[in-house]
Amino acid sequence: MKQLFFIECKKVLRSVVFWIFVLILSFTFFMHYGNIAEDEIIQTHNPSSLFYSAPNNEYAPEQRDLSDANEQEMMMLSATKKLLFCYKENSYEYYPFGYVKEKVMSDKEQHIILQYLEELTGLDEQAINGSGSSFASENSEEIEISGGGAFILEPGKGSTNDEGQFIIEPEDWEYTEKSTITSNEHINVSDELTIQVSFERFKEIMDSVNKIIGKNSYFSWTMLNLYYGESDMGDDPITLTQHNEFYYKDRITGAFARYYCDSISLALLWLPAFVVVGIMLKDKRHKIQELAYTRSLSSHKLILTRYFACIVMMMIPIFLLPLKSFFDLILYAKSAGVQIDMLAFPKYILGWILPTILFVSSLALLLTTLVENYTAILIVGIMWLFGRPSVGKLNGGNYEIFDLIIRHNTLKGYGRMMQNINILVANRLLMVLISIMLLGLSIYVYQVKQRGGLRFGAK
Repeated sequence: MKQLFFIECKKVLRSVVFWIFVLILSFTFFMHYGNIAEDEIIQTHNPSSLFYSAPNNEYAPEQRDLSDANEQEMMMLSATKKLLFCYKENSYEYYPFGYVKEKVMSDKEQHIILQYLEELTGLDEQAINGSGSSFASENSEEIEISGGGAFILEPGKGSTNDEGQFIIEPEDWEYTEKSTITSNEHINVSDELTIQVSFERFKEIMDSVNKIIGKNSYFSWTMLNLYYGESDMGDDPITLTQHNEFYYKDRITGAFARYYCDSISLALLWLPAFVVVGIMLKDKRHKIQELAYTRSLSSHKLILTRYFACIVMMMIPIFLLPLKSFFDLILYAKSAGVQIDMLAFPKYILGWILPTILFVSSLALLLTTLVENYTAILIVGIMWLFGRPSVGKLNGGNYEIFDLIIRHNTLKGYGRMMQNINILVANRLLMVLISIMLLGLSIYVYQVKQRGGLRFGAK
């Protein structure tokens, strides 16, 4: 049995489809996780970063209540700023398949967005379309000097050194006469923008904008709630609860392990099927399927070793991909004198990701054993398309017993996850149980075929 297992592992390793699996998984990892640990660590002085430690424990207030007029105004203001920025860049975020994408608008669509911006802000087209002086990015800075003018740092100027410090060279500043600034009615979007519509009209406009951009755009009501409602998906200053959960409950690595699992979970709802189908059909391609059916090797030994060989080989790159992130966090913890959870990544991978891989692989195994063609890839693809959790579950904590994958697209939210840990554990155990049942059916089907039954297309 052990020797057969290693033979099957070598077979998987030599398979082209396995390396395609590794390539696509790596691409997904770098697209949606990448260097997030390194990027977050250099934000220790940013109040919205979980690595931030506020002096005197003066953190942001706790969760918002959208029934409050001030919170509604904050949502409208923040979303309108975001829409202004997207309009200027002609780049709009949306979630067509559960992962964020960007859309570039046509001239006609941009004109419609412009009309909505005029209604939201009360600004005219010239003010909104103005360059630099009429529309200042949230990242622009200005230093006034004697003589009536100012040095202005425009967006995109400055750079970051190897230590993560933001450096501004003298030539990055541009002197502007005061008369030029005032004549253009300079508007600082961060401070002086005023919303001109009611909250109900704001929601109507956002709904229309969402329809133009595409399914589950940043401006859909679901996403607005996630970013500005009772959630922690946005870049708001962290609260004391979030700080304590990150350092003392997640112990830093737990948050990143959870985010890593979320980043690759959608891809793993389909990719394992390709590996399993490729290995199962290899005998048929080499025209030794009939010989395999007549061998004395028991069906359960062959199916189990082949199945677990695929699982083990697929899990190896999943464990390896976040290693750099893990070491970055270790170095930070050592320098900061804090404790981390050394086993966070293995625990989350085994509990969060492995049940999904077991389920997809066992389903693909059963279908391929039964019909001996690529039907399993089509069936699993349909399941991927219609079985994904809704975008409203991106912030985690909202689990259902039959969710095929678990979403948690934020480093925050440990407490929300723990409030629903029972349903989360039940969901993962159910996936494992269904996988075992499908695996048992695969063994039974293979036994029947060894005896000459269920031989579709056979003479």
